[in-house]
Formats: sequence, structure tokens, C-alpha cells
Amino acid sequence: MPMEPATMPKPDAARATTTAATKDMAGFAVGDAVMHPAHGVGRVTGESAAVVGGESLELIHFSFGEGRLTLRVPRAKVAANGIRRLAGGALIAEALDVLTTTPRGVARGITWARRAAELQAKLNSGDPRKVAEVLRDLSRNVNNPERSFSERQIFEAALERLAVEIAAVENTTKEVAIGQIAERIPVAPQPIAVAA
Repeated sequence: MPMEPATMPKPDAARATTTAATKDMAGFAVGDAVMHPAHGVGRVTGESAAVVGGESLELIHFSFGEGRLTLRVPRAKVAANGIRRLAGGALIAEALDVLTTTPRGVARGITWARRAAELQAKLNSGDPRKVAEVLRDLSRNVNNPERSFSERQIFEAALERLAVEIAAVENTTKEVAIGQIAERIPVAPQPIAVAA
């Protein structure tokens, strides 16, 4: 018996349902790769609803660090938490170009604490170009054995975040991405030559 036209699914209706489901998940779909400023690259794993403090919330689930960390973020707070789609190839190219520009000098009279706070703010922005600026500015000191522990930590965190995003965008390994960065700036101290 043939189906009546009113009961046949329409292609536009199916597309509209998919679009509505994506909008409900703050513009993401399950399986989408995302970037969090502090946790790096992750994936959207699902959604749920919860009542917190008497308020009903729609939560989007994100998994980071190969499933070791799961964040459940209210849909309305996804953008405020800095969670975004992975950078495109053009943005990654811009970030790599930033590495080859002249490092910003240290202004006189600025304490390390203030400078570290500025660098950390750039790092936490989630913008690959700003993360590249942190790497570029701190790479001048990579061979200084007297650089501070906090400077090394900020440098290594920036290197990790940029390399992981490059690897995810280019579908390669983190080591290959670090190699691309190392072609532009020093990423590790040079070994000290031993006199023969």
C-alpha cells in the first residue's frame, strides 16, 4: 500500500531536525573536535540535563586527555568557558608565522610576576596566535640555565597546547607538530659541547 504524501519524511524536515539538535548542543555535534584553553584538544561526547540549585540546566559533555577528563558544561556557558572548534589550517599557518617574527622585548620596570600574568592570559585565551606569541617571546631564553621554573612551565604549557592543536588539525602526531615548531624557534636547550 503506497504511503500518503503527508506521512512521507521530507528531506528538509530531516535536515532541520539535525540543525536543531546541533543548535541545542551549542553549535556542536557528538564527535566534534574542540579546543579548551586550559585542557587542550577534546571531543564532544554527548549531552544531558540536570537540576542544579533548583535550576534546570542542559549540559554538553566534553572529553579531554584521551578520556581522562570529562567536563559537563551548561550549554549557555560553553563560549564563556573558551571552548571552541579547532582552528582551521589558515589560523594554524598564521600561528606558525608568528613564531618567525621578532620577539617582544622585556619592558624595563616590569616584574616577572606581572609579565608571567600577561603571558598566562595569552596562553589561556585559546587563540593559537597568542599562544605562538608566548612561545616566540620565551624561546629567546630557552638556552639560559638560570631561567626560572615558572618561565619553563609557561613555555612548556604553550608548546604543548600549540603542538596538540596543530597535530589535531593536520591529523598528525604531537611529535611531528613539535618538529614544525622547532623549525622556527628553539624548543629545547642545546646540549653543552664537551671538550675532547
